[in-house]
Amino acid sequence: MGQEVAARSSSLCRDQIIHIMARQESLIKLKGKIGDLSFYKDKRNGYQARMKAGPTKDQINNDPRFQRTKENGQEFGRAVQASKLVRQELYELLQQAGDSQLSNRLTSRMHQVLKADEMNGRGDRQVLVEHLSMLEGMDFNIHAQLRNVFLVKVRPTYSRDTGTGTLALPEFMAKSKIKAPGGGTHAQLQLVTLEFNPADPEADAVSLARSGYIEIGKNGNTEEEILTVELQPQPESGVIILMGIAYFQFVNGGYYPLANGQYNALTIVDVDIP
Repeated sequence: MGQEVAARSSSLCRDQIIHIMARQESLIKLKGKIGDLSFYKDKRNGYQARMKAGPTKDQINNDPRFQRTKENGQEFGRAVQASKLVRQELYELLQQAGDSQLSNRLTSRMHQVLKADEMNGRGDRQVLVEHLSMLEGMDFNIHAQLRNVFLVKVRPTYSRDTGTGTLALPEFMAKSKIKAPGGGTHAQLQLVTLEFNPADPEADAVSLARSGYIEIGKNGNTEEEILTVELQPQPESGVIILMGIAYFQFVNGGYYPLANGQYNALTIVDVDIP
């Protein structure tokens, strides 16, 4: 009986210690790891602590019970790497047209592409060029989706034979066809082609064309304009084709990007597969 009480008391003490360590109340705020405890700062709850849980890296790599965990981790890692490659190649554009959750959303889409691989077994599936069309419709800024802010129905074309992509912009009334955020006076449309092949680090060419500055509140139609990009991909690479719109404010003869690009849109509209 005494041993049972002692055991319960010991268990209770451990539970209390874990509970106390869940939130740091002392004047000293810790970050990092001490043994099995990880200390971190949460935006909503302040300084927190949590105990290490789950299987160890050695267990995942060597214990047959964690074979599925190992396979899932390997495949997820490939999706993460493919997502990272796209973001690296479009880095400059994404400084003005990417939301804070883009990395997670693009990785999720790449994971879907990977799972479409029917050639390799579980754990060995890859992000294959032949399935990249599953990226079509991907918005890089969830807060400004192209189809909701640019209402002219146009679609770019791309020829792998010539390496030329074009976007023909017809006349349109910007006042009714472009939804402008407050403070925006002008907009530019963008056409982008991106060479992409996760299996080839040399497949990283990017070509970008921008329209002239379009006065958003102007009465009357814009002038016709054709945007042209040149990109000759390697034979086994896919070409991801994007359209975007960026907003500006015209002040004293200069065009200034609006609000750090939070209203800008960039969307994958097509993928050319070899």
